[in-house]
Amino acid sequence: IPHSFKTHVTLTTQDMLKSCKQAEIIARDSENVIRLDIKPNPKGPGTIEVTSRSEETGNSDIEVDATVEGPELAIAFNVRFLREVLEAIKTPTISFDTNANNTPALIKPIGDDSYTHVIMPMHLS
Repeated sequence: IPHSFKTHVTLTTQDMLKSCKQAEIIARDSENVIRLDIKPNPKGPGTIEVTSRSEETGNSDIEVDATVEGPELAIAFNVRFLREVLEAIKTPTISFDTNANNTPALIKPIGDDSYTHVIMPMHLS
């Protein structure tokens, strides 16, 4: 588990779970890959754009408000793995920390130190 991170995101568990469930409908046709575009905003809250694409069914673009500290980052995950961890978390907010698009991300429920989840990204083409 990495000990330090360049990009730190705080967001509501339900908003992220809802966006993953919506993106998963499209991602099923493209090997369950979703892309997260993490974008800080120095003048207010940042965003995470959850994107999935399929040649047969089209595109899904969902924007989730988040507090983002650190550089902008585009990273891809298997949506099923991400959804399953979000379904297991029972706190209203989570922290999502990562360093780069090819390093593990750490997902933790805020207010519950008994649970830590490491998720590996997928290769972006």
